[in-house]
Amino acid sequence: MSELKTTSLYEYHLSKNSKMIDFAGWSMPFSYDGTLKEHNYVRESAGYFDVSHMGRLRLSYSQIDDINYLICSELRDIENTKALYSIFTSQSGTAIDDVIFWKFEDDLILICNASNTTKICNHLDSNSINYDDLTNETDLIAVQGKDAIGIVGEMMSIPNKFSTAQHSKYTYARTGYTGEDGVEVMLDQKDTLDFVQQLESKGVKPCGLGSRDTLRLEASLPLYGFELTDDISPVEAGLKWTITNRSEYMGKDAIDSQLHTKEHKYLKRFTLNAKQIARTGTTCKSGDSTGIVTSGNISPILGKPIGFALFETNPSDNLVEFDIRGNLIEGNLLEKRFLS
Repeated sequence: MSELKTTSLYEYHLSKNSKMIDFAGWSMPFSYDGTLKEHNYVRESAGYFDVSHMGRLRLSYSQIDDINYLICSELRDIENTKALYSIFTSQSGTAIDDVIFWKFEDDLILICNASNTTKICNHLDSNSINYDDLTNETDLIAVQGKDAIGIVGEMMSIPNKFSTAQHSKYTYARTGYTGEDGVEVMLDQKDTLDFVQQLESKGVKPCGLGSRDTLRLEASLPLYGFELTDDISPVEAGLKWTITNRSEYMGKDAIDSQLHTKEHKYLKRFTLNAKQIARTGTTCKSGDSTGIVTSGNISPILGKPIGFALFETNPSDNLVEFDIRGNLIEGNLLEKRFLS
């Protein structure tokens, strides 16, 4: 068994009695004070996450046309100070990974999921895209919450939402994965401990991957490996809004066919009318359409179970039954986001 990778804050996490877990080959903090408390830190004030396990690649602006061919979104048209959420698509139109691009004057920073960093590097290699892998020489800290911008604004200038900026120490964007405002900051490993200690001195609490997952689910955000996979397309995942690429791109024919025929799987949000949680892998049925839960948990804000389910066909109504340990539990499918 190979040794787990660690971020530069590993010893600091241990000193704060964090519960550590194996996540995509990295030893990462799951929680410090408990997932519910950390969830509420972000919803009510501010928290920070060590997300340095995520891949960070520097790409050359000179290859932007070639990069644009590999994703379903239009990267060329956005301003050079913007961030873009997009999806690398396969020839069959499925998701290789969902990523964030930070666009600057001379280069682009690509942030990919930790479980897919090697896969993305291999994909770029096979398509002759040059890159510098910054993952092992930098860290990535996400500061999130309704008070996050006011606090971080004391340390750096704040760009507009989904915009990028650079500072002598920091490369960052006003992006996140919690449904709250905030920034994600890439910095040299020698500067990371001082940065998070400054955050803590201003009242920002450390948060682990447990609360990051409940926050993203409550915010109706997908997680690769669950709502997006090598077998699920952006169309099927309900991410048609990302399909803005106006040129030929990998998987375009398959995706256009799904958009035209509507013959594809459908990802739906649901709530449960009970205390039981429909966990990943739970089977469900709505009318004649069968499905399987991709993510499920309790929403601390709504106070009830929520989740995503992937159906073979588009359900005809909003009533759904889940088979939870042999018991049929009723729920409802939602068209709107959980927190709207």
